[in-house]
Amino acid sequence: MEDTAWKSWTHCVVDQYVKEVTDFSSQYGSDGSISYVANNITGKPTLYPDYGDFSAAYCLRSYGQWWFRSESAPEPIEGPKPLLPPSVDFIDLKYDTPVYPIRLDFYETYHGGSVVRVWGSLEGRGWVLLWAGEPQTGLKAAARIFSPPINQPHVMINMLRVEFDQRGHSYYSALDAVMLVGSSHTSSSESVALGETITTQIMKMGLHKSICEEDILNGIQFLLSEENLQKLVVEEEQKDEAVEELTREEKADLEVCESSIVAEDVICAAIEADVPEEEEEEGTSGGYFDLLPEELIMYILRKLDIRSLCRLAHTCKLLQAHTSDPILYMNLNLQNCWWLVKNATLECLAPRCSLLQCLDLSWCGPYGAVDTETFMEFIHACGHQLMVLRLNNCHFIDNYCLYMIANVCPNLHELSMANCTKVDHLGFGELKKARALSRLDLARTRIDFHTLQLLLQHASHLQHLSLNNCTQLDMDEVALTLATFNHGLVSLAAWKTHGLTQRGLRALACIPTLQDLDLGWALSGGITESFAELIRECKGLKRLYLSALRTFTDHDLHLLMTHARNLTQLDIMGTRNITPEAVHRLLQNCPKLELLDISFCEQIHYSHVHHWAVQFPHVEIKGGLWHQVRIV
Repeated sequence: MEDTAWKSWTHCVVDQYVKEVTDFSSQYGSDGSISYVANNITGKPTLYPDYGDFSAAYCLRSYGQWWFRSESAPEPIEGPKPLLPPSVDFIDLKYDTPVYPIRLDFYETYHGGSVVRVWGSLEGRGWVLLWAGEPQTGLKAAARIFSPPINQPHVMINMLRVEFDQRGHSYYSALDAVMLVGSSHTSSSESVALGETITTQIMKMGLHKSICEEDILNGIQFLLSEENLQKLVVEEEQKDEAVEELTREEKADLEVCESSIVAEDVICAAIEADVPEEEEEEGTSGGYFDLLPEELIMYILRKLDIRSLCRLAHTCKLLQAHTSDPILYMNLNLQNCWWLVKNATLECLAPRCSLLQCLDLSWCGPYGAVDTETFMEFIHACGHQLMVLRLNNCHFIDNYCLYMIANVCPNLHELSMANCTKVDHLGFGELKKARALSRLDLARTRIDFHTLQLLLQHASHLQHLSLNNCTQLDMDEVALTLATFNHGLVSLAAWKTHGLTQRGLRALACIPTLQDLDLGWALSGGITESFAELIRECKGLKRLYLSALRTFTDHDLHLLMTHARNLTQLDIMGTRNITPEAVHRLLQNCPKLELLDISFCEQIHYSHVHHWAVQFPHVEIKGGLWHQVRIV
């Protein structure tokens, strides 16, 4: 009997771990590595219940407010009110078996609490919100399984998008695994209905949270007993009879209600309110809104989110005209409603965006929701005044898109394309036409040095450049090119790149305007002489990341405290040679310092950090926990 019950149960409830990571916006590790990368989240947990900084976990790239308080941080786009509170990063997870979700378990092994939203979908189509909450801070320093109370959608899912907000965290967040528990059913409607009823009973009995095998088995035997199954069948028959007794009018009302609920979550359905005037009923007017000044109406409309603006277009001719005013769509941030953006969304927004200046499509259009042709048509129609364009993780972007952008957007000042992996040298080469660029983010793209060199030669106004994790570049050659053609550079992010030596540092010393320099994991060999040149010439340095520079010495620290007195953030994580005395002198002589990361510095003990934290309360000091060496 027990064997039979268990076999039946496996057809109803499945617990499974991540099979594949299909997309992500951030990872501490680099492609081709096994340390701190997104793929570490696949499979069963291997670290839990241990707590700590483990290279076998998935680790997010940033924490706290530090990345947003730097010169390299882009300005937020102030468009229509966001639909949900903003998040920072995401990861897409795929599972073997589609299920009706019951429970999610996040195995958090370092600084947990950064998960703020979880979405589910079947093969990346039709995302539904399973759970949303605030980031959790101040948690106990211990590993935990976070199981948020998820919604129970009436659709099967085999993919999750997990959103993170780690801005309130004191250090990097890490995940070991994510388990999805759900019920699976056959394709027949009776089985689906029966399965959903069993799922409801599972939730009521709390079996999805139980860890006692005896309780689970007893619950299984009850749920699959002949008496209980017969009861469920009878209840379903009664429901069917009740539905059949509805009048035609009631059925029509029910259909309208159901369709309106579905449409409420699809922005393009709301935008399709642009009905031709000849089809509208005569007499439709603005009511008392006719008495309000236009300025007041526009002031009210600017307080609304984009979905509300589109719905208002349904109400009357007056509000349809006002909600279609291009002034409302000069700055458009669609990242905060990425799950609603489809081809139809761009097609319906196009007539309203004739004055578009700032557009953020980051994270939008995954898994075919937006295609290349529709995006190009939108840019061709609306991109002539674009100055800011953000396309991070937009995987529909290819060479043809960059051709269109370069030829249609002559005033483009900012372009972000982080994680856009379909573009090669042909597409990037088109950007030489974008001569007004002052900010360019090409993090984790396939750009090569010769193409980047051509681009930099034409971008004489460039101030901010991000090349994080661009592994095909020789950074010494990049530095020489920057020193020759980009004398006004303010920030350079070259984290996890390759080939930067003393030669490259000497070249960067020729750019005195540098204020923000991230060279984490990029430097190799001794740098003392060239580093001295850099610090003496770039007197305005405020943020300097030299993570994993093993040869950094007390003499280098002395140069910083002597010449870089404007320093606010310094990361020298993983340095083996610096002494507590040198760090103490740095803290004394850099009065503007706010962040100091000395994690995994072999000579720095926790007692030192504790003492300094009391003596210099205005500085956030990271590290000194144990004498560990970060595995890379």
